[in-house]
Amino acid sequence: MNKIEWDNNLSTCIKSIDDEHKMLIERLNAVIEAIENNQGEGTIAKTLDFMLDYTNFHFSNEEQFISDNSYPGLEVQQKQHAEFKNSINQIILDFQEDGADKDIALQIHDFLFVWLKKHIREVDHQLAQYIKE
Repeated sequence: MNKIEWDNNLSTCIKSIDDEHKMLIERLNAVIEAIENNQGEGTIAKTLDFMLDYTNFHFSNEEQFISDNSYPGLEVQQKQHAEFKNSINQIILDFQEDGADKDIALQIHDFLFVWLKKHIREVDHQLAQYIKE
C-alpha cells in the first residue's frame, strides 16, 4: 500500500503546522506498516492510540493558532477536525472488534490519507494564504 510522502505541495510554509503535519503523516504510515507487517495487536494498538493523541494535540494547536490570528475559518476547521477524529475513533473501535486486518489498513489509507492530504491542500493552505496577507 502506498505511503504518503511529504512534498512541497503539502507545505503551508508555517513551520509549526508543517512539522505537526509531517508527524501525522509519519504516524499514519506507521499504522499501515504495522498492520501490513503483522507486528502484533499490541504494537498496532499503541500506534493507533499515539496517532489519536497526536491528532488531538495537533488540532488543538492549529485551532489555537487560527484563533490567535483571527482567521475567519475557525468553525470550518473545527468541523473538519471533529470529522477526522471521529473517523480515527471509529477505526480504533473496528480494530478492537475485528483486530488488525487489511480492511483497517484500507480504511486508514483510503479515508484518513485522502482526507488529510485534501484538508492540508485546501483548508490549511487557505489559512496559510490568510496569514501571508
